[in-house]
Amino acid sequence: MGKIVLLFALLFSTLAAAGEREEKIRQLMEAQGLLQTFEQQLELSRQQNQQQGRDMLNQFMAQLNPTPEFYERFENAFNSFMSKIETPWSAEEIVEVWAKYYGEHFSNAELDQLLSHYSSPLAQKEVIASRKALVSFSNHFMQEGKPIAENALSEFITEMKVIAKECKCKR
Repeated sequence: MGKIVLLFALLFSTLAAAGEREEKIRQLMEAQGLLQTFEQQLELSRQQNQQQGRDMLNQFMAQLNPTPEFYERFENAFNSFMSKIETPWSAEEIVEVWAKYYGEHFSNAELDQLLSHYSSPLAQKEVIASRKALVSFSNHFMQEGKPIAENALSEFITEMKVIAKECKCKR
């Protein structure tokens, strides 16, 4: 009977320690501002994908000059495509996965030290500054990449037209 009580006590203490560790990691992720950062990145990614997709569709439509009926069909196909490529994970799910892989590299004592650091006013200022900088940083490279994507798309459409013309494919 004593062995069973000891086994249950050991199991309970292991579960309690695991729960405490998960809570420390959750608090650390919160102090580091990861949920907000990942939410911000997901939104920036959505906006960038939408803009690039819209630019592609506009160039495509300018080449075709479709009737209103076909314009609507192209638009519906585009919207369907955009909904299919949207990131299916929430920021909360991303943080959970991050915490799993991140937390395994630290002992409980190290997690306590990290929590102490990231709870400090200077570290909180750094978290806010990083999140603000990330928006400008992402926008910078999105703008830098825009002409590259536009040129590549234009060349692609031109090449596809040449191939289609040479192909004389049956519809």
